[in-house]
Amino acid sequence: MVAGCGLMLPDLAIHPAGLLGVAGAWITLGLLVACVMVLAVHVVLYRAWPAWCVLLRGMLLCLLLPGLVLAVWWPHLAHGTGVARCIGQGLCLAPAAMWPLLRVLDRIPPGLSRTASGLGADAKMRFRLLWLPLLGLPVGGVVVFSLGMIGLCAMAAVAGH
Repeated sequence: MVAGCGLMLPDLAIHPAGLLGVAGAWITLGLLVACVMVLAVHVVLYRAWPAWCVLLRGMLLCLLLPGLVLAVWWPHLAHGTGVARCIGQGLCLAPAAMWPLLRVLDRIPPGLSRTASGLGADAKMRFRLLWLPLLGLPVGGVVVFSLGMIGLCAMAAVAGH
């Protein structure tokens, strides 16, 4: 037990190390699929109904904590195959991974990239001088958080296997 709080960490010594890597890969796949879906919905909503992006962000915020809890608890709830269980864990992590990025994207003025293009910036220059400073820190934070949660969920999946 950890500090007498009743939390038992799984003993991963009896499980093969390759199983942890495979579980992490499937969780990453589920997370990537869910993030692409959220970004696609955001792009469609932003072009057609910009006010609905606030609703999407609100839904992701409401699903943030339940998604994190469910991602760690999922192996004990779902007694199906290992691949489907791991992809489900990745899907549960998506609201927590995408919410900070959507917050930054919503604060960017809509014509910023078009203005930079009109001032003579090519695609590489816009990426280096516009998008990298705006999205670099949030994307880096999301990647670090996602890698940590993928590791935690992979350990939970292997321990529940």
